[in-house]
Amino acid sequence: MSTALAAWLGGFIRWLFKGCKTSLKDETEGNFDSTWGGSYEIENYIIGITTAIIIIAIIILLFFT
Repeated sequence: MSTALAAWLGGFIRWLFKGCKTSLKDETEGNFDSTWGGSYEIENYIIGITTAIIIIAIIILLFFT
């Protein structure tokens, strides 16, 4: 998974958690202040990687067990 795709996915997930009340463009571009990860882009990247791992694990559990 590329870095840009993981960061975009993290921004999208964060946007969904905020109830779609912020701008999706601002979320994916990291135009907000960071809270725990040093920068908003890194936070989105970490959220994106975590989401991808969860999705892959669910697919494996559903189709290969």
